[in-house]
Amino acid sequence: MLWKRFATAAVLIPLLITSILLSVGRPGGWPFLVLCAVATGLCADEGFRMFLHGARDRLGGVALALLVFFSASLLPGSFGVPAVLVCILLSAFHVLPGEADPAGKAGRAATLCLGAVSVGGLLSMYPRTLLLPRGEHWVFLGILAVAAGDTMAYFTGRAIGRRKLAPAVSPNKTVEGAVGGLLGSIVCAVLYAHGFLPGVPAAYAAAAGAAVGIFGQAGDLFESLIKRAAGVKDSGALLPGHGGILDRADGILGAGPVLYLFAALSSLAGAGP
Repeated sequence: MLWKRFATAAVLIPLLITSILLSVGRPGGWPFLVLCAVATGLCADEGFRMFLHGARDRLGGVALALLVFFSASLLPGSFGVPAVLVCILLSAFHVLPGEADPAGKAGRAATLCLGAVSVGGLLSMYPRTLLLPRGEHWVFLGILAVAAGDTMAYFTGRAIGRRKLAPAVSPNKTVEGAVGGLLGSIVCAVLYAHGFLPGVPAAYAAAAGAAVGIFGQAGDLFESLIKRAAGVKDSGALLPGHGGILDRADGILGAGPVLYLFAALSSLAGAGP
């Protein structure tokens, strides 16, 4: 029901905003880091429940996703990348014991690797972005651009959508909706940068919004592919009116790396005060 969606948003949005604002100037931006870690664990659990039926594998997958998240979030680049690779290799050690056939073990290991990277690795980009100069505003820009794109894609698709975008993956998405969503992300990014990121050129903000919009939609489609492969409609039922955490975070996950790149390049260029 619509009221459930609004009620859930009324709880989650203030929590997100508060965690970001409280993180500014604090070591490691720990309030936002903790929130992202909780989201990582919940998203990973929902994702692994769709494919891994043993409690040991699911718990191991959640632990692996959290290891990837903290390694990528907290360690410098010279240590973070090798640490993440070590975490990924742990998935092989996790599935080696037991009498299952090699094909089954390989499939479980691949699922653990993909899940850990696509949740823990992608979400780690947001705490890292927060720690950049004016990082809180880049995080807000990214999340708002994804949300604006999602909203505009829905209404544009409903109004004028005709051509299917990826019918085998998500039958309701249309090309017209995707274009409307992309424009929504661009406009949102430009307006936010104009108000809160002085010195960032409008063209640069538009490029950031376009990249966030494209990769956000890709993240949405990727999760639709995963759910269709698993034969489920929603990743979970934790959020009334929305489905699971992963259903709400899919676009944000996909946009994380490009958002970080644009924020980091802006910082290197010394844009703004």
